[in-house]
Amino acid sequence: MGIITVITSGKGGAGKSTVAAGLGCALAHLGRKVVLLDGDAGLRSLDIMLGISERAVYDMSDIFEGNCEPIRAVYQSPVNERVSVVPAPVSLEKMCSPVDMARLCRGFAKYYDHVIVDCPAGIGQGFECAIAGANRALVVTTPDMISARDAQIVGRILDRRNIPARLVINRLRPMPIITGKMPDVDEIIDIASLQLIGIIPEDEEVAIANANGRPLPVRSNAAICFSNIARRFLGEQVPLANLEKMI
Repeated sequence: MGIITVITSGKGGAGKSTVAAGLGCALAHLGRKVVLLDGDAGLRSLDIMLGISERAVYDMSDIFEGNCEPIRAVYQSPVNERVSVVPAPVSLEKMCSPVDMARLCRGFAKYYDHVIVDCPAGIGQGFECAIAGANRALVVTTPDMISARDAQIVGRILDRRNIPARLVINRLRPMPIITGKMPDVDEIIDIASLQLIGIIPEDEEVAIANANGRPLPVRSNAAICFSNIARRFLGEQVPLANLEKMI
């Protein structure tokens, strides 16, 4: 059975979808077969990020409404042949129940090494649905106290559900930290109260790749950091590089 991982944050705008897509592609580069489930009903983005928006006819809601077999709502990404995407429903009203999501995740886990669920913002119904089938979680925060505090709240909920969680600090910029205008990495970790798995620096290559449904340049800062995160996710002992520390 494959590993089912939810990517969440609590606060909107932290970069959950970016981390979901980046981790999925990094795992694929390491030879794993990955499917990403977009759980953000009505506000889906993985279809654009992973280059399948123009081909997507069916979405997750069509599976549960019986409009298609599950495989017909799975689209192989041109970004990487080992990455597939199931688009989110076009409206919140068509989102499935947590029981249905858990069953869907377990079904895909029979055929994929990794099932990655992109969670919507907040801790409401969409969150409950996205985490229903997960046996691991990555909690994403930006390097500010508000986002880190929300990550702490989400981490506590996941802990109560017995879902092990690790922290990803996204969009880190060195200068505000160096000048003391923003909290440093250790402060963010302390506030979030989660073990760090990796840091993604601010990198315009990410925005360009996401907007055009293209892979990150392999030598870009973000691609290197996603690769490190993927390797840690698989159990390798990979120390934080200077690039990730950004200070």
